[in-house]
Amino acid sequence: MMTFPRESCMQIVHEISKIIGEKVNMMDSQGIIIASTDPERIGTFHGGAKQILDEKLTSLAIRFDEEFPGTRQGINLPVEVHGEIVGVIGVTGPPDSVAKFGEIIKKMTEILLLDLSMHEESSMEERIRSRFLNDWIHARAEDIDRRMASEGQQLNIDIMIPRRVLMVSIIPKDESLSASLQRSIDEAESAVMRYIHATKNAIGFKSGSFLVGCVPILEDLPLMLFAKTVKSQVESRQPSLYCCVGIDMRVPSMLFISTAFQRARKALRTCLRSPNKDVRFYDSINMEIFSSEISDSIKLEYIRRIFKGYSDEEIGRNVSLLNTYYACEGSISLAAERLYIHKNTLQYRLKQIQERTGYDPRSIRFSSLFYNAVHFYADVHGLMEKSEDTVTV
Repeated sequence: MMTFPRESCMQIVHEISKIIGEKVNMMDSQGIIIASTDPERIGTFHGGAKQILDEKLTSLAIRFDEEFPGTRQGINLPVEVHGEIVGVIGVTGPPDSVAKFGEIIKKMTEILLLDLSMHEESSMEERIRSRFLNDWIHARAEDIDRRMASEGQQLNIDIMIPRRVLMVSIIPKDESLSASLQRSIDEAESAVMRYIHATKNAIGFKSGSFLVGCVPILEDLPLMLFAKTVKSQVESRQPSLYCCVGIDMRVPSMLFISTAFQRARKALRTCLRSPNKDVRFYDSINMEIFSSEISDSIKLEYIRRIFKGYSDEEIGRNVSLLNTYYACEGSISLAAERLYIHKNTLQYRLKQIQERTGYDPRSIRFSSLFYNAVHFYADVHGLMEKSEDTVTV
């Protein structure tokens, strides 16, 4: 027996009541009032509805209150969806007066429930599809077999078509999150999905907080152009957001989709860390490849050893400065411009770091020490305050 959310049923009875100006009740397949414009009747038994359901009546007029258990005078009719009686709709009032509304409310209710049913079916299909795709991208090569391919075909998904993987994250430029900003993020994510789905044989879905795009095999240059177009379109329409994209490195076959997914995710993490949030390919990253294999406790200890004697606030401020400095390939002029400070001020701060740590961040010899610290900090800065008293340096 088909069932519907009670909240939706309440919306339906209230909408109908507004139109006809009478009290309206909806009963489920057991004759229980599940929605009513009379709150006191919700959850009570309606004997007239049960009579309609048991005897498959086309309508039932109730002439006086309690003619059937829990009833009041009015007109009641069965509600059908896909040829199945799913409940009963009733209007309270003198039968001769409210009978004229009978067929109207029956049809209105059936149309609204049909629309709700289609929406529920669509949502269910989307959940099944999303679950399958998430299982696929995390599957081991030996688990991607004929059974999985057949399951995909039933969902109109051909998992064996050669594809590249992109991972996308929409993040606000300002850390403060509001309801309007969340709506902007939702709209941007929907736009990204439209761009992906517009490509023939492309697959787009959500995995956790990230968007995943699996597009037919392209060389790096056209794939970069596609990613930059999506990024540009999103950010031009939503100036308060960044559209970050990470792209995999090609794998031998779709049996290794999980490897492609992991590579795209590491590339995305690098994009999220970069000041300009540029599109990143997996084969363009280096430190990040093994960074995920190092525990947070080791990363914390490393940072504290490099910045020994610094407070957490000082570490954060100097890491941000170094991140911009290295992103600008060591250019004092460009880094100072991006940091909105004078070149001499930047030189002075870099000199201070050298004096306090014993390592010169401008030196090729020591820059890798700070480069590692910058990337480790992106992973563990949220843990630093909590671990300050427990990590030995």
